[in-house]
Amino acid sequence: MRQRLALARCLMGEPELLNLDEPTNGLDPAGIHEIRELIRKLPQEHGITVFLSSHLLAEVEQVATHLGIINRGKLLFQGTLQELQAQRREHLLVDVDRSEEAARILAAEGGQTEHTSGGQLAVALPKDSDAPKINALLVERGFEVRSFSTRRPRLEEAFLELTQAAEPEGGA
Repeated sequence: MRQRLALARCLMGEPELLNLDEPTNGLDPAGIHEIRELIRKLPQEHGITVFLSSHLLAEVEQVATHLGIINRGKLLFQGTLQELQAQRREHLLVDVDRSEEAARILAAEGGQTEHTSGGQLAVALPKDSDAPKINALLVERGFEVRSFSTRRPRLEEAFLELTQAAEPEGGA
């Protein structure tokens, strides 16, 4: 209730810029949804620019139109989520029998593989890979491919890639 009241108080002054730091912290799911919807509507309906600072990247991914990723005071990325995702390698999610063996074959084709919590293989493909050819390769080698889909990396994955790449050798 305090967060809602503080936000309402800020909006009474009809600001052009609203700076929010972890606005959904400590809220129940209904409150999170309510604040998320408000954040999305403010720019469109009231012309208010919302600057959101948060460590909850899944939440940011749902409301932000533009992103800035900062690490140790250095701006590593600025742009839209789509622009950030376009810079990252696409992943294949493959549900296949004999997944360990399939992972070795896909790695030989240039894909970096890891097992997901759902038992699927997540394969980071080189930019020039053709996903249907990977599927055909597995089928030709006698694997049973139960499902096959592509996905772009989530914001959290992109954030970790960017910030880890920016770290000096030997860590911080």
